[in-house]
Amino acid sequence: MDDFETFKASREKIDPSCRKFSDRQWRKAYAAYRRARERVGDGAHAKSGESSKRRRSPGRESSSHHNYAQNPAIHFRNQVRQNSAYSDLRMILDILAWVMIGLIVLGGGIKLAYYTDGSIALAALLDAAVKVIVVAVLRLLAHAIVDIPDIAIYKQLSKQTDPHKDPAASI
Repeated sequence: MDDFETFKASREKIDPSCRKFSDRQWRKAYAAYRRARERVGDGAHAKSGESSKRRRSPGRESSSHHNYAQNPAIHFRNQVRQNSAYSDLRMILDILAWVMIGLIVLGGGIKLAYYTDGSIALAALLDAAVKVIVVAVLRLLAHAIVDIPDIAIYKQLSKQTDPHKDPAASI
């Protein structure tokens, strides 16, 4: 799939909703696909310019961060999101989630200012906390739903390049 038309036809077979893409979205998706192919083909995860940005001092890396880096599911998710054609949608979802959380906290603060009774104020505080948790969970769920087409494309491409190896088999 070196040419744009083959990529477009393959993507439309996997994800029928992409038929509504504009020319800009198709170019962006194809560019992400080409970057992913170059990265996989070279065997390098980052270019030399990018690796200097991601360097960490040896004493600052924690053991929990190291465990996340070795988890194949998290590594796969990050790789898919890095090469995603839906980064704009993910950014919009993040902005909307933070705006909602801000409005919930502001509303909770206003309720706390007006209610002087301790039990009512505590109920308002718990109500705001539950709403914030719900928004955070919905944000994570929305990100997972947005990743579905990219994961399907990534699996399809990996099967075409190496039919014996499935990078998402451990997920």
